[in-house]
Amino acid sequence: AIPKLNILVVLKITAIGVACGVVGFLFCHTLHFTKEIFEKYLKNPYLRIFVGSLIVVAITVLIGTTDYNGSGIDIIEGVFENKAVRPEAFLLKIIFTAITVGAGLKGGEIVPTMFIGATFGATVGSILNLGTSYSAAVGLATLFGAVTNCPLAAFSLALELFGDFSLLPLIIPVF
Repeated sequence: AIPKLNILVVLKITAIGVACGVVGFLFCHTLHFTKEIFEKYLKNPYLRIFVGSLIVVAITVLIGTTDYNGSGIDIIEGVFENKAVRPEAFLLKIIFTAITVGAGLKGGEIVPTMFIGATFGATVGSILNLGTSYSAAVGLATLFGAVTNCPLAAFSLALELFGDFSLLPLIIPVF
């Protein structure tokens, strides 16, 4: 559901955009920091992968869910179907992705970026009473733009994914 455009909606999506910029900064710096730590203290790449894997398994057991392992496509889809998502889901995905990639395991950063953006956007949108799925779309597109430093590509991706030109106000937070 796309809210009727007015100044309050524009201010809310702009707030989500600014917050996503901060989360994108946090995500990128966490990725770099984690890689530096692993490389500094564990010179052997096989040992890095082993230790990183143990940490991921330990955190998975500790939080009691595998929602943050793998790409998380099912969680992204769930956000757009208005399924409940943990408010800290975006932060947990940042941690899991940073450990996985930082340790040297192969994995992507694009789909986790979409996961983080969608879950963060949905969480902030529920606080701002903007609508979970719409806010998830704003978050996904905006965080993608922040992390890749490609706002035009992020806006184009949003139009392609969500297929609705009434999303044109997304251009504000994305840029």
